[in-house]
Amino acid sequence: MGFANWESFLEKHIEGFFTKKFSSELEPAEVIRQLERELARRRKKSRGGARVPNSYVLRMGAKDYQCLCARRFLDELYIAAEKLVIRENCFMDGQLHITLEKDEKLSQGICEASSCYEEEPAPEADKAEPHTIVLDRSEFAPPLNLPAQHKTASLTVVEGDDLDSYLEIGERQVYIGRRESNEFILTDTNASRLHAYISYERHRHVLHDAESLNGTWVQGRKITDYCLCSGDEFRIGNTILLYEVI
Repeated sequence: MGFANWESFLEKHIEGFFTKKFSSELEPAEVIRQLERELARRRKKSRGGARVPNSYVLRMGAKDYQCLCARRFLDELYIAAEKLVIRENCFMDGQLHITLEKDEKLSQGICEASSCYEEEPAPEADKAEPHTIVLDRSEFAPPLNLPAQHKTASLTVVEGDDLDSYLEIGERQVYIGRRESNEFILTDTNASRLHAYISYERHRHVLHDAESLNGTWVQGRKITDYCLCSGDEFRIGNTILLYEVI
């Protein structure tokens, strides 16, 4: 192959390589990474513990927006943010808002994230309803109401009569004990009928003792309330439960 032909070959294939490399579709995992980076970047210390923003706007090019503007994907983003708040051991005040926005100026495969705290001036696209996708007026409006329950963590019995009992939990309050109406039922005779409960506060799971006879214990300490972190174990009677982000 002569020099001219070789030069033509390289030009053709290298140009094709870079075109393919840099114009690929935006992957959902990359959008989630941008959300996580923005959440971590805007984290700040406060008297009540580290805080992160509660309102996020994710901008992308028209083609990527067309592919990703779906209720299912928005739900994935919402759950990813909720889980990250627990993993980073921080808090979020106010309702979580996540908005997808089309930006004609952005190239395919590029995503930009911005955020604000609820008391700060809202991002440009904040006029949308919480936890919705911004759609052009000319576009169809799919049903965007997401289920109230988002499972972000789990409880597993790791020691006791109910070994391997398992429950996934989200925003709703969870009652624990021998009472049949509890969300997590124990057969441990040293557990009270209503022994403890887990509430959802500032986007975190908080364990409360329900004035039980034998108390609720975390790391050898009797507690009245305790903000759970992934990997924490707590004892109710002779039962030990593990709390984890799923």
